[in-house]
Amino acid sequence: MYYGYRCYTKENKPLGWLYTFDSNTEYAWTNKDLRLCKRWKTERGAKKHFDHCNTRWQFKSQGGYLKIEVMPEFSEHKSSAKSNQQRWNEANRDALYQAQENYNQKRPVMSFRPKAELLEWLEEERTVDDNAEPETDASLLNRKLEKLKKLEQKGF
Repeated sequence: MYYGYRCYTKENKPLGWLYTFDSNTEYAWTNKDLRLCKRWKTERGAKKHFDHCNTRWQFKSQGGYLKIEVMPEFSEHKSSAKSNQQRWNEANRDALYQAQENYNQKRPVMSFRPKAELLEWLEEERTVDDNAEPETDASLLNRKLEKLKKLEQKGF
């Protein structure tokens, strides 16, 4: 069960259910494809944005208004639940496994246990990016190995 915004004309005639498009800048109504409509699982959720949407709808419909109502039952299309990429992945599992195997051969996973003093040093060397997130272990080790490689190439 969902709550949605039912669109009415200024003559109190029900039109359909509100949906938006063009990044929520355009307002329209429909009775056919309800899965496109603005909807909420609770009436409280629908009330959060009601005033804004009602004001926009009044302008768009030249005096119409919205009401929060329980939407009729509708089913989500199974095909729309999965992206094109997900459907392709399911249809081409062998190709995916082969690509993953090729990737793993070119870039093997290495596992080792560094000494305690090396771990402390690595923590001191770890950088923090602009989002205030610390550098991952993998990126830290790759960065340090690149630096070591350059130093050895220079003859140090």
